[in-house]
Amino acid sequence: MGTSYMKIARRMNKLSILHRIHIHKRASKEGLYIGQLPILEYVENHNECTQREVADFMQVSPPSIATSVKRMQKTGLLEKATDESDLRYNRITITQKGKDISQKCRKAFDKIDAQLFSGFNDEECNQLCNYFDRMIANLSTDEFANKTFFSLIAEEKKLHVKQNKEEQDD
Repeated sequence: MGTSYMKIARRMNKLSILHRIHIHKRASKEGLYIGQLPILEYVENHNECTQREVADFMQVSPPSIATSVKRMQKTGLLEKATDESDLRYNRITITQKGKDISQKCRKAFDKIDAQLFSGFNDEECNQLCNYFDRMIANLSTDEFANKTFFSLIAEEKKLHVKQNKEEQDD
């Protein structure tokens, strides 16, 4: 192979970091943390859902969603109310402020993605998507099969925490 795997992997990593930086900067401009837009969009599309439903959708733990929901309540993006038929559950709704910010961020994120793929035609985008699907399948062992983006980030954080703990124990 003419181009080394390492060279390709480094470019993919750089691309991923650049994309995350642009997304993070735009989300921050609207007062959002990086993982909050998917929560807003889910709640907007599933009015009066529970935290458990959001956690299941994102394949993360309910406590991590609870923390995000609490933060988003404080900033006026979401509201929580006790379910009248079952007092054990809270129902989550998006506020008008949450809808406005969600729509602004989605438009901005879509613009970033359009910039990313500027100059690519549909066939090239489809081909690239197929290549990424093959690479993802190559690395999606049983442990990571069918995981969402957010659950993979949670796995990465667990590894980071474990590594930090091991370094502190040494």
